[in-house]
Amino acid sequence: MEPQELAEVSEKAHGKIERSIGLTMAIVAALLASVTLMGHRLHTEETVEQTKSADGWAYYQAKNGRYHMYAADARLAELIGAQGAAVGAEWTRTAEREKKEAEEIRRSNEKLDEETQTIARRATFFDAAEICLEVAIVLCSIALLTGSLLFWRISFVGTAIGVAIAAMGFFK
Repeated sequence: MEPQELAEVSEKAHGKIERSIGLTMAIVAALLASVTLMGHRLHTEETVEQTKSADGWAYYQAKNGRYHMYAADARLAELIGAQGAAVGAEWTRTAEREKKEAEEIRRSNEKLDEETQTIARRATFFDAAEICLEVAIVLCSIALLTGSLLFWRISFVGTAIGVAIAAMGFFK
């Protein structure tokens, strides 16, 4: 082969590699967009669940406070004697109903807190996957700028780790 032909083949090969690196970057960018979207959606869901939980705990505190108020009022009514016995008995029943409802609300809120923590844990996986995929894109960019295929090959490791971590976010 003549020197000019070698130069043309070299240019074509170099152009092919750049296209391959560019395609890799596009694929990783699409994965990154998906992982980022999932992470944002989970963080939004986490915030909604935290708000529900905070509202639930406020409701629990109100019910528990009413239970204590009715129980104290019942004891005061019973101190009056026979006149207050009927009112005291009614307030005692009301206090017990409030206590039972407060306990149901407490159990429900504890489950909601656990769900919120699970959502937060899943979102953390997507955040970590996002970082790995961003690093993979940077490595591809470095490969394009330097012409070194080593950075491109290393980007596959970051991509694989990112995809694996994102998969864990779906199943945890």
